[in-house]
Amino acid sequence: MDLTSKIILITGGGSGIGLELTRQLVALGNTVIICGRDSGKLAEAARKTGAQTIAGDVTVAEDQERILSEIAAQHGRLDLLVNNAGIFLAYDFKTDPNTLQKIEREIAINATAPLTLTRRALPLLEKSAQAGVLFIGSGIAFVASPGTPVYSGTKALIHHCAQTLRHQLRPHGITVFEALPPVVDTDMAKALKSGNFKKMKPADLVRDILTGMRRNQTEMLLGQSSQIKLMSRIAPAFLFRQFAKTEFH
Repeated sequence: MDLTSKIILITGGGSGIGLELTRQLVALGNTVIICGRDSGKLAEAARKTGAQTIAGDVTVAEDQERILSEIAAQHGRLDLLVNNAGIFLAYDFKTDPNTLQKIEREIAINATAPLTLTRRALPLLEKSAQAGVLFIGSGIAFVASPGTPVYSGTKALIHHCAQTLRHQLRPHGITVFEALPPVVDTDMAKALKSGNFKKMKPADLVRDILTGMRRNQTEMLLGQSSQIKLMSRIAPAFLFRQFAKTEFH
């Protein structure tokens, strides 16, 4: 996929992986629109990168429609949708007093929103000469993480959905990409402490994602994620025990 002169929407583009994607894609000469709930964070990201911003909550249907309507009015098409927004919650399923709210919030942001936004974006994507959807998944899609009772499940769901949508949307001229990073050195991962993995730098991760997309590599196992996928097949119990040793602070 060519990654120049494109109209690109990145959810959660104000921080972490999304911010680095924004920085590198703007530098390549693309028009990048970032959305998120924190207008102050979006404004700061726009100042740093030159991106356009639309404040909105991607878990809210009306906000999804408004974001896409603004892009349609200003640009007339969408070339690439990057479903990046996500949250990572570590908690004890039985004892945490906010377990029910955390379940709903994590599924809404990590799983439901990327799929519903993608569905709503299809008419705009179909106006592009070279359309794509990129899901930012995780290598943890291949292993259940004991300390995060819902997170790995949401990433497994997205992994399966990306495979299905890749098949269904190809005849419509839309390429579905999935990036499966390891643990990345962002604010979201600050609480993770383990000697079993090395955190990947966001700049390195995004560079590898963009290289993969240029090569039309639709499923990108990045950093240690290739090892995680392999171990999930040949030694799943061992891999689970290693993840069970992860500490959260």
